[in-house]
Amino acid sequence: MNTQNYASLEASKRLHDAGIELETDFVWRLGVDGWKLLTKDWVRDMMSNTYESLPAPSMVEVWRELPNNAALLKNKVYYTSIGGNDNAYKEFISENPTDALINLLIWVRKEKL
Repeated sequence: MNTQNYASLEASKRLHDAGIELETDFVWRLGVDGWKLLTKDWVRDMMSNTYESLPAPSMVEVWRELPNNAALLKNKVYYTSIGGNDNAYKEFISENPTDALINLLIWVRKEKL
């Protein structure tokens, strides 16, 4: 599995800390041997709910939450506000493109654009 299609553990924690909950197919799950990226269905069907888990959104799951004026180029995400007096240009860079999208989503929700 290409883990760059999914949020890193650190980005998933940032989403959680920002109070942003997304419906996802994968989760980061803390078990006896540390954090693992697992399907939500597998966790539900095969494991107990005694361990902590965090949603691990895919690129698509984050992308559909972003405004139309966002663009992705490899590991860079660009946002430009359109209209109004407060033209904003933001750039978010990460080795994991999903994490860059998450950084933009957190910023957008914080700014309430």
